[in-house]
Amino acid sequence: MAEGKKVVQRIREFNRFYMPLLRLLDTHYLGSEYTPTEARVLFEIYENDGCNAAFIARVMNIDKSYLSRIIRAHEKKGHLIRNVSEADSRAYHLHLTESGLLQTKDFIQKSNQQIGDIIKSLSQEECMELIEALNTITTILQSCNKAESGSQEE
Repeated sequence: MAEGKKVVQRIREFNRFYMPLLRLLDTHYLGSEYTPTEARVLFEIYENDGCNAAFIARVMNIDKSYLSRIIRAHEKKGHLIRNVSEADSRAYHLHLTESGLLQTKDFIQKSNQQIGDIIKSLSQEECMELIEALNTITTILQSCNKAESGSQEE
């Protein structure tokens, strides 16, 4: 159990390090008028064109009513449209408009620039070590998440 506490503490330390580094605690994402969550919703639709709100809520692990408000706000600003599902008239598919596509591509470009600026002094070997470490973290935490999801469904 002591080892578990060390892991928890180290993860929390890492979160306190990287969240400010990437400015994820800022009210506005990358100098925009949007919160990081609002920007991420656009990115999820960009990556998964035609997805539905339930998919986004699951992937982002956010409250469906909060997500619904974000979707309505993006729709009002002309960033996305909802198309009613032919299979289920209660469901709808989300698509970015040209405006939403431009905004999302701007976020991607600015985020790439931000991260590029952070890692620009790393050697090729350090970049490879970083990629390996990120892959390891992702694999381990995904397996924890799958185990947790499986235990909740029983």
